[in-house]
Formats: sequence, C-alpha cells, structure tokens
Amino acid sequence: MRKSVIALFGEIWKFIKADFHLISYLYTLIFIGVFIFLNYEYGFYRNVMRNSYFEGNSMLYFPLFYLFFYFAVAIPTLIFRKNYKVLNDSKFYFKSIFIIMIYGFSIGFYAHKNLQISSFFNEENAYIIRILSQLKSILFYFVPLFIFKYFYDKKIEGIYGLTSKTSHLRGYFSLYLMLLPFIILISFSTDFQTAYPQFKPWYYEGIFNLPTAAYTLFFEISYGLDFIMTELLFRGALVVGMAAILGRNAILPMVAMYCAIHFGKPLGETISSVFGGYMLGALAYQTRHIWGGVIVHICIALSMEIMGLFHYYTHTN
Repeated sequence: MRKSVIALFGEIWKFIKADFHLISYLYTLIFIGVFIFLNYEYGFYRNVMRNSYFEGNSMLYFPLFYLFFYFAVAIPTLIFRKNYKVLNDSKFYFKSIFIIMIYGFSIGFYAHKNLQISSFFNEENAYIIRILSQLKSILFYFVPLFIFKYFYDKKIEGIYGLTSKTSHLRGYFSLYLMLLPFIILISFSTDFQTAYPQFKPWYYEGIFNLPTAAYTLFFEISYGLDFIMTELLFRGALVVGMAAILGRNAILPMVAMYCAIHFGKPLGETISSVFGGYMLGALAYQTRHIWGGVIVHICIALSMEIMGLFHYYTHTN
C-alpha cells in the first residue's frame, strides 16, 4: 500500500516539477479564491445559476458560466508562459469551446424536470426525473465526445482516457483508503448532513412496489455512472484530449472550471475539489488514462452517500 501511494505521488511530483510556473499558479489560486469567496458570500450560484432553470435561461447561462472560468485561467496563464503559438491556434478555441459547451448544455438542460407520467404517483415521477438527471450526461456529452473523437481526434488512444492502460490503480485504491477516515470525520458536520445523501430514499417509500434497497441501489448506480462521465469530461477531454494542443497547460483551466461546478455544494467540498481536481488532472496527464480518477471519484462519492444514510437512520431511529 505504502509503495503504491508513494509511486502515485511521485507522478504528481514529476508533473509539478515540469509544470510549475509561479505567476501562473499564483494567478490561478487567487482567481479561484476570489470567486469562491464571492459565490459563498453573495450566493451567486444559488441566486443566479440555479434560478436560471426556472427562468428558462439555463441552457445559455451554464455554458457561458463554464466558458468564463475556463478561459479566464487558460488565456492569462498562456500569456504568462509566453505560449503565443497556442493563443493563435484556432484548434485550441474550437476544441475547448466544443467540450465546454456540450457540458454546459448538459447541466443547463431542464426539460426532463417537467416529465409527468399520468399512471405514476408523484414520488415515482420524481424518482424517474432524478435518474434522468444522472443519465442525461451520456446523451449530452458522451455521445458527442465519442463522435468528436472518432472524426477529429483519431490519433488519441481510446476515448479521452478510457483506454486499456491501468497504471497505478493500486495506488488509487490506497489513496482512497487514506482519505476515508477524513470523509467519515467530515460527515459529522452540519453542512455535510444537510447535503448528503444526495439521494434521500425516505422521500420515495413504496415506489413501484420496490423495496427501499432496490430503488436506492439503482439510483446509486446511475449516480456512479454520472461520475464516470464527469471524469471523462474533466480529466479525459479537458486534460488527455486538450493536452494534444496545450500540453501541461491543460491542467490549471480545467481545475478552475472543475471548482466552478461545485459552487452549489458545501464550501469544504468546493475547496477540496481544487486540490483533488489538480491531482487527478496531473495523474491523468502523466498516465494518459482516467481509470484512477473514476475509482477515487466513485468510491468517495458512494462513501459520502453511505455516511449520509448512516447519519440519517441513526438519528431517526
């Protein structure tokens, strides 16, 4: 276990030594810090982004929101590093905008929320909507990325990090086990117990005449699939895919955008996403696969769900 984790952090250290540029890193850290403060102090995500769903603007707002965070870091850091060749490369803009737009459209899509099947109870309709919310990413960006990869990025192995490569998987498992005690500790906080579990089975008792364990398990499977899609987008397309144009410069703008997608979650989770996103991005760049990120992401997410369920049922019984 120890050796596998050391090897994993060795890859991260190799990346940092090759990539570190003081002004670029300092700018990115300040930029992210300022917007984390503004969001949680003034409720930007809650008051503007979330409300855009109800105002019918979400399909516009979310792509623009993520484009801002990506390019507000990508362009300055490329300037700081004097990488003018990439700044003048139309492929950089075409490819990154395509990737970010399909993700933004996926997050902003809201039509499925209006689904109502007359023969179903309200709780059953609500459950189906939750499942569709988790699975819509397959339609919105897995399929477009698959097609884009086939016609535009044929030289990149696999599907943006979904490859036969499996280096350091033992290290990723060991890393998760090291993080597990901290997840358990954090789960005792009020913010955590307000947010988790993401799926609250007590709201859906008796749906489709299924036992609680069955419909909860089905949701958690769809929840896990959504995390695979998230890794494919951020560590796959935005790192493995964009590295063909940006090289190591692909990591920092990905981290900024990855932080932004957590703005509706507890502050601690948003802050940790910056460091987690950076490490997973560095490892994806070094190894050219995203399986490790998939493992860590799903294991952490499901652990948080389990702890949320544990706290709810121990407090109510």
